[in-house]
Amino acid sequence: MRQSDVAGGKRLTVLALLWAGTVARATCLPAENSLASPGDSATVDSLRAVARRPQLPDSVRFQTLRALSDALFAQDEPEARRVGEQAVQLARHRRDWPGVADGLYQLVVNCERAADYVAAMQYSQEGAGVARMHQLPDEWRFTQCMGLVSVDTKDVTGGLKYMRQAYQQQGAVGNVPPRERGGLLLNLANTFLVMQRYDSVLHYATRALPYMQRAKDARGLGYVYQFRGEVYAMIKPQTTATLDSAATNMNRALRIMQRHGFRPQTASSALALARVYRLQGLPAVSQRMAELALTLARELKMPDYEADALANLAWAHADQGQMRRSFDLDNRAQNLRDSLFNGDKAQALAQLQVRYDVKLLTEQKRAAEFEQRSQRAQLHSLWLLLGGLTTTIGVGSWLYWRLRRQKALLAVANQANCRSVAEKEVLLQEIHHRVKNNLQLVSGLLGWQASTLPEPALVAALTASRDRIQSMAMVHEFLYQADNLAEVRMDQYLRELLDSLKTALTTPEQAIQLSTDLAPVIMSPKEASTLGLVVNEMVTNAYKHAFRGLAQGHLLVSFASRPTGFQLTIADDGAGMPAQDAPAKAHSLGMQLVRTLTKQLKAKLSVTRSFPTGTRMEVTRE
Repeated sequence: MRQSDVAGGKRLTVLALLWAGTVARATCLPAENSLASPGDSATVDSLRAVARRPQLPDSVRFQTLRALSDALFAQDEPEARRVGEQAVQLARHRRDWPGVADGLYQLVVNCERAADYVAAMQYSQEGAGVARMHQLPDEWRFTQCMGLVSVDTKDVTGGLKYMRQAYQQQGAVGNVPPRERGGLLLNLANTFLVMQRYDSVLHYATRALPYMQRAKDARGLGYVYQFRGEVYAMIKPQTTATLDSAATNMNRALRIMQRHGFRPQTASSALALARVYRLQGLPAVSQRMAELALTLARELKMPDYEADALANLAWAHADQGQMRRSFDLDNRAQNLRDSLFNGDKAQALAQLQVRYDVKLLTEQKRAAEFEQRSQRAQLHSLWLLLGGLTTTIGVGSWLYWRLRRQKALLAVANQANCRSVAEKEVLLQEIHHRVKNNLQLVSGLLGWQASTLPEPALVAALTASRDRIQSMAMVHEFLYQADNLAEVRMDQYLRELLDSLKTALTTPEQAIQLSTDLAPVIMSPKEASTLGLVVNEMVTNAYKHAFRGLAQGHLLVSFASRPTGFQLTIADDGAGMPAQDAPAKAHSLGMQLVRTLTKQLKAKLSVTRSFPTGTRMEVTRE
């Protein structure tokens, strides 16, 4: 069973991203813009018959084509886009610019719902240009949709830029409905949640609350409370007050979603509550929430939610001492996750290609705008120099043609390289995923074996080995989920490792405060794994020996950057290491392992006494 499912906040981050996709689709297009029932064959046939009438007024034909396009998207996306573009072309012919904007906006939303992000970005850019040129109040909607597409394709920085621009554009427009103002604020909160900027998430979600109350938008209110609950659950250090606030907000979201029949959102809220209740020490309540989420996930055929619910149920049974049932549920969750990962390899490659296509489309738009500005400047210069610069113009045209040809060849080469890199990234991610799964399997077997042994010494030895394997597995888990497979951010990795160790080693008899000061140092996966083992040994040793016989204590873990290396410091205010124990401790298995790993890192180890009490251990590489 993975420690990271309950320590370090990863569970809530995953749920937040699932909420993010729902919020994006719920707030991008108001419900009243849906013009027909998708997938209704009778409706499609009747709309086609109306559109074929020769004497139909243009205004009626325009609305009929929009309704037909909306209905066709569930059946035939290319045909739906063709019909939608006919409606836009008809509005252009009539010089009905608000109609052009409405038609393009409908195409944007339907393409985004169908996950055709390249087309959605293209229509968004076209719609923003029409709104800007004809001074329509709709530009902010298209800018918001460009932000949603950027976030969906993992360009979060670009998405935040578009969202802020949309917020400024919306502020300059009067009479915006409360639901749309609240929707944009929720999309800003979602973007900051993906970026893990929790203060901003709380700020924008709270600001969206009065707008959703005024609009009587139940789904929007549920999202507000869910976002707030997510943030309170992620705040470090976790206290009784923050967990109570998280549970209160998530319960409000759950009641709203249940009352109005939003079943996928109900499952997501139940999963988040299951984790919070476990952190509050309420395993029975956590089990009920996980069972509710599991039932809904199976009814709705949502395997990713089903795997998360099984993992939460496994922890709930483990907290209640039902180890055999817990082990069985965890194996089922892991098998389901593996099947999902294997089935998504092709989808991951497609997603990388879509991300590349969206970025390429944005760059092409910028290049086109730059080229238009350049052509206008060239035209102005030509008018000034016409009559005496015929030769210069010829030479300039030839150079321009050569430059364009070289840029085209370079673009083709870059596209081929991006595809090759994308394929290799997916394959390498799968390797890290497999290594992590094998290490998790070994860790689970050691834990199971330890639970069957009567000798405390053997149990302690197996538990220590299991913790060491777990620290190595975390590195591979980080890598197969990261965008950069050659680097590990040590502050994030060590924070999750320390949270996992604290959860495993804390006992009710002692109140040990763990403080951290971790710099965002980048290391290779091999060195990160080695350093993780060092931290695992030192922190485990401190929890087990430094505070023996003490009711409370303080442990500090610091990781700082040096000009050509790093410095790891682990200090406690415990009883300290007696002089007569120093030789024995120096030759223990843990200390021998620490010294060997320190040499592998080409670093130096020092152990000193802190005054008045405690021990200070430093691993330094200059």
